Amino acid sequence: MERGKFLSAAGLAVAAALLITLPVKASADDHSRCQHRVEKAQEHYRHEAHEHGKHSQQADDARAKLNAEWERCWNEERGWYDPHSHQWRTDRDWDRNYDWDHDDDRDHH
Repeated sequence: MERGKFLSAAGLAVAAALLITLPVKASADDHSRCQHRVEKAQEHYRHEAHEHGKHSQQADDARAKLNAEWERCWNEERGWYDPHSHQWRTDRDWDRNYDWDHDDDRDHH
């Protein structure tokens, strides 16, 4: 009986450890997916702005997609990824603090 109790306690300890570590991995994966989506949307915006001008319909649509990705990340992660500084931010202020002219062309179109 002692051995059975030991195995049950060990099994519970292993199960508890797995439950504690699994959400951390899932959260890191979600963080990575969010970051990738933001980088992809930002690259799409830069392409459209370069090809059609920053005030074109194409750039506006791409900007809206980037904003939607930030909103999605905020809802999922309570943070947003700034692709220029390569860091996560915890204030919901991308609409005020994202540098749309980061490429320094200052709207050449």
